[in-house]
Amino acid sequence: MEKIMEAPHIYLVEELELRVSIEAVEYKRKLNDFWLENTFDPHYFKRFMEGPLLSEFVQTIYKRTQHLNNNEINKYLTVSLSQFKTHNPALRFEALKEQYYKDYWYPNPEPDHHSKMSEYETKYFTHVFKWYEKHFHLFEEATKQALDDFKKGYLGSFADFSIQNNPQPKQKLKTNLTVKEIAYLFRALHDEGIIEARQKTDIFNFISESFSSKQKEDISANSIKNAFDTPDFNAVDFWQEKFTHFMQKAKKDKENLL
Repeated sequence: MEKIMEAPHIYLVEELELRVSIEAVEYKRKLNDFWLENTFDPHYFKRFMEGPLLSEFVQTIYKRTQHLNNNEINKYLTVSLSQFKTHNPALRFEALKEQYYKDYWYPNPEPDHHSKMSEYETKYFTHVFKWYEKHFHLFEEATKQALDDFKKGYLGSFADFSIQNNPQPKQKLKTNLTVKEIAYLFRALHDEGIIEARQKTDIFNFISESFSSKQKEDISANSIKNAFDTPDFNAVDFWQEKFTHFMQKAKKDKENLL
């Protein structure tokens, strides 16, 4: 957001729309350019908007106001808050679609009018817009909170709070394992008593939050549960061979220590 709003008289919702458009373009290009490594994640924009983007939005409020006097801060926040009505998603579908189309083709001119986007492109944009519309209220609430903070005389405290409560997503460990292979490994560790958990769902959620599989970046806890409860033959066969290699390596390492 810092890169977008350099010109004066651009208020928060206008900037938010630009930021969402740019993210939509960048994600789409990543899918197009690196399609072998990336698959479409239907929940990517849900996580992005309620996590990283919301935190970024709150920090932007304070970056934009830190060098303004009280009258300027009051105007900036009041006008920005009013934009949540004038720029409500229900009124802005076509405007955002046009912005997305311009950003997608930048720095080249659009080949035709945004209304002539392909069915596939329109479907993708509509998907992004759906999540934007669902999370729009979060950004309005953050702006209201900032204005309340300003009126109470402690503008800035909410920004500190947002950093603590909106941490960046945890970097996942990349593996060359399939979901079924990951699930069986943790089942074996669990059955041997090497790892303990109050309930198995804690294991499923931990794997989902901490690891990426050979096929995809995000693994659902439910897919782990299914593979954990009903082991796959090929996954068991894979680990049988690996466990044999581990045993041989441990034996060799032990001999070297004697």
